[in-house]
Amino acid sequence: MRNLREPEVQARLDRARPGWRWEPMLVGMEGERVRIFAGLALRARLVQVLGPVRAVRVAQAVARLGGPGLGVDWGRRRLLRQSLALAGLALLRRIPAGPQPSGPVVSTAPVLQAPEGEQWEGFLLLPPGAPFPPFVRQVPAPILCQTDGRPEAEALRGETLTFTELAPLRSLIRFPLYGPSRLPPGIAWQSAAVTRFARSGEVFSVSLNFGDGEGVPRLRLIAQPMYPSPYPVWPVYSPERPEEPIFPEKVFFTPRPGLLLPSAQGHLALWIEQNTLYVLIAEHDSRLEATIELIKSLNHLIL
Repeated sequence: MRNLREPEVQARLDRARPGWRWEPMLVGMEGERVRIFAGLALRARLVQVLGPVRAVRVAQAVARLGGPGLGVDWGRRRLLRQSLALAGLALLRRIPAGPQPSGPVVSTAPVLQAPEGEQWEGFLLLPPGAPFPPFVRQVPAPILCQTDGRPEAEALRGETLTFTELAPLRSLIRFPLYGPSRLPPGIAWQSAAVTRFARSGEVFSVSLNFGDGEGVPRLRLIAQPMYPSPYPVWPVYSPERPEEPIFPEKVFFTPRPGLLLPSAQGHLALWIEQNTLYVLIAEHDSRLEATIELIKSLNHLIL
């Protein structure tokens, strides 16, 4: 981690990306070749290389270490962690060709073959190493660190609001939230976190968090009304077996047809409904049956 105020860093960025702005960046160097990733490309690159679980751990480490000593004002440090987690969940795996396992989990429905990737239920399933498709509609993401003060950067400055009750969300959101009608044993409500643009107040995402009292949520239900469309999904790899991609399954037990991916301690489920991306991170139990049972208990919350 380097400080953007360091002359050496600024000189290198000036050469590689003239007109760069104050935001987190990933700089890759191969000999004389310098590649810079920022914004969605940064998050996509981290998750593509590290996988969603390890990428979020990197964000957690940066958020813990960030502060005035690094020249970055992270504000509420969980913003970086949440932002990278949300973006990282886009980078799942394309369904492999050939016969699929039988049962209620995997879809046998036909899919639309796009020129670049495979479109299905609002997702764009891309092959390994595919570039970000130019036809994908991109959306602005909140800037969650210090900016250079330019109006265009300040317009994207983000903030997070934390609530211990759901009622205050009524005046902030205009899209449905999901919540479990019954919680697994040992799991209890923790908090809700709203990430939004500070100036306009437009909500970027809402996260409902449930845990076992150890601090880190074991269940998270995320609703994101702003997301790239169709939502791009790249392969990721297990740290233990990096040569073997893990592909998501097309599932129907989510409220709308969606995708399922195993995580280090459980599963991730994604679906799109009413122009909102929903993500369930279930790491209270590693069994698939536990995740399916939880998903079947989901109801729309009335705020």
